[in-house]
Amino acid sequence: MKILFLTKGDHVDYQNDCLLIGLREMLGADVVDYNKQLHNYDTYDPVAASKLYGKGMTVTRVLPDIDIDRTDITSKIKNKYYDYIVYGHIWRFSGYLKEILSIYPKNKVVAIDGEDEVNIHPSYGSLLYFKREIDGMRHSNLFPIAFAMPTSKLNFNTPKTQDIAYITPLDRSTYIYNNEKDYYADYGRSRFGLTVKKAGWDCMRHYEILGNGCIPYFPDIERCPANTMAWFPKRLCASVLDLIRDKVPLEKIYDEYSEVFRNYTANQLTTIKLAEKFLDSINSAK
Repeated sequence: MKILFLTKGDHVDYQNDCLLIGLREMLGADVVDYNKQLHNYDTYDPVAASKLYGKGMTVTRVLPDIDIDRTDITSKIKNKYYDYIVYGHIWRFSGYLKEILSIYPKNKVVAIDGEDEVNIHPSYGSLLYFKREIDGMRHSNLFPIAFAMPTSKLNFNTPKTQDIAYITPLDRSTYIYNNEKDYYADYGRSRFGLTVKKAGWDCMRHYEILGNGCIPYFPDIERCPANTMAWFPKRLCASVLDLIRDKVPLEKIYDEYSEVFRNYTANQLTTIKLAEKFLDSINSAK
């Protein structure tokens, strides 16, 4: 399968980046990112990465910089060389769209909408549409999508020495970590990490907590719409929340739930699993 992954290519965008990473993990050089997502590659300058959104953590410098054929893109589009055309962030890059829709059927062109808001792009209805934040919307060509943890970055092996991670989204003074190693270490040694809804429900922090063997303490998880964060372990988080409210000792809760969270994360919430779900959806779309 050959996929043209169209993207602006000049900034970190978690939904765009998570999906590209997962597709490349699955399909290798048959996934062509154009424009090239420089920050996702291991050749990207680490100092420059540290100045990007999120301080370059989690999604930057992940992919091996293998040889990718980015030549003659317009000619290949006209000749239907690619099996699917994917717009990694339809609001930020929609180049070639009119031409592509005149050549490819709507079930072969895909828009990814990773915005925090529930607004729909004008292209909706002309192609397959994957949206991160869905609030009660239903349509035959609307599919859920979510963030994921880069598969290579899962780490469940750090001994637990504290109940709650120091960093919390409710207090920006706790944002003391300037590199991924130290940031992950805080979650790695912690049994629980506080996370909440911010601009949108989905957040990279949820997956960074889980990817480091830490359980999300998610006070408002019960209000999350069903089709937003569709694969996230909401019921498990709600069960943990009930036990915390009942003042069950945190270490006891962790010992009971840690393995099921680790297994769920490895089996459902990695970038390669995200790509598998995505490909299953577009392959089944008529």
